[in-house]
Amino acid sequence: MDLCANCGAGLTGPFCAQCGQAKEDIRRPAWHLLTDLIGSLFAWEGRFFTTLAALVRQPGQVARAYVDGKRNRYTAPVRIYLIFSLIFFVLMSVADIRVVGVTMTPSAETIRAQDPIVIAQRRQAIAEIDAQRTSDTPVCGVLPGPDEIDAGGRLVLARDTDIRIEMFEFGPTPERRRLPDDSEACENGIEPPGDDNPLAPVSREAATNPELFENRITTAATQALLLMVIAYAGLNLIVHPRRRIIEHLIYSLYWHVPFLSVIAVFVLLGRFAAGTTPLLITLAAAGGLGTLILQALYDRGFYASSWFGAILRSLFLQFFYIVCVGVVAIALIIISAR
Repeated sequence: MDLCANCGAGLTGPFCAQCGQAKEDIRRPAWHLLTDLIGSLFAWEGRFFTTLAALVRQPGQVARAYVDGKRNRYTAPVRIYLIFSLIFFVLMSVADIRVVGVTMTPSAETIRAQDPIVIAQRRQAIAEIDAQRTSDTPVCGVLPGPDEIDAGGRLVLARDTDIRIEMFEFGPTPERRRLPDDSEACENGIEPPGDDNPLAPVSREAATNPELFENRITTAATQALLLMVIAYAGLNLIVHPRRRIIEHLIYSLYWHVPFLSVIAVFVLLGRFAAGTTPLLITLAAAGGLGTLILQALYDRGFYASSWFGAILRSLFLQFFYIVCVGVVAIALIIISAR
């Protein structure tokens, strides 16, 4: 009987039953390395496309088959999830979509135009807010007008600057704003009430260095997406408590492949519909309905649920998944600004 060169166990076939190493001898003609590579690529691609086709044609059943031991025909859940998460972020970058973006109003174009009518309107709005203020908390920023542009041509933060951090922003990162002074009162005045507000350092960094802020947030978002896989598995554990956690994790990894694909499609459509509010609202509603149907189909395929039970669970999952996204996003933004 031939012996395995790796562990010494007896060989009864082309692979060692003890350690799994192939029986074939590596000392072969060099061109065999090329044929081995081509064979491995075709074998990998075959499983990959078979998995994708099954994820579309048989929602939830790929994960079910993998859990039940039929693993050889499908790409492993962690591998296919990592591939699609990478594709997702690459697509966002190519389409000039910032996954987490900073927006500031008024825009740099509005400030540089120095329109007297717009400046007067902005000053009037600030005066009305000041008339209603009951606190002596300092407010950071200069008044709209010439002071918004320093001698070097850089923009200076104005009192009425609105700083927002939102997901899937289109277009370039906004121009940074320089603080009118470096005092702590001014820095804290961006987001009153100062030191007790965790969003103060977030707004300060988003205003003074939006490009760096977005890069850090996007890098962290790729890691946070894995947290959402775990969160989704936990939510399914709540609605299907009799299943083992490993089943929910495998299901969550496979489910995120079509989920990311659906989100990418609707975000890309929104990119081309930017500026058309009714169409954007329609796309958002269609995206929500699409993910709800996707969850119901996958719940039925993996957990063998009835349509009624699958729809009810999908409503629960969609609501709390959005809640989890919000919590993770806020925590991510606060941590990344520190």
